[in-house]
Amino acid sequence: MLFNNKEKLNDKLLLQKMIQKSLKQYHIESNTLPLNEYEELTNKIIHLKKQHPSHDLNDLVQDVVYGYITDSPYF
Repeated sequence: MLFNNKEKLNDKLLLQKMIQKSLKQYHIESNTLPLNEYEELTNKIIHLKKQHPSHDLNDLVQDVVYGYITDSPYF
């Protein structure tokens, strides 16, 4: 199961890779993002996944990254 305590670090690393991939679609290099913003994006995705377990993880990552890039008030 995604996001259990035993695999939390691996899950965060996976999410960070997914965030990097999503950022590339917007021509943003992942190394330009401060570490605390990576953590914020990761935590937002984890929170949304817990609230909506049936939602596709890739879709959640795309939505959160898009919200971050567009400075959405819902982010």
